[in-house]
Amino acid sequence: MREDPAQLFLEDEALTEGLTDEEAEVLLSWLLDLAGEASPARLSHLRRLGHEITRLSREYGLPVEELISLVELSWGQDSLPGLQA
Repeated sequence: MREDPAQLFLEDEALTEGLTDEEAEVLLSWLLDLAGEASPARLSHLRRLGHEITRLSREYGLPVEELISLVELSWGQDSLPGLQA
């Protein structure tokens, strides 16, 4: 049975710990958009990525939106190589 990405992300309280409600909503929305038809390995990778975005935002005061933009820039527009397991 395929794991529900929404349940996986929403049950992980540490995923958004220390973020404002608005930042948490942006991060979760972005992760869920990417998780659409992701394999379990990709879901795991997305979850780790979300944790790192949260950590960087919390520790260095960086806006979540800018960190997401940086990740998307590193992936380029053609594919998402960072998600390949």
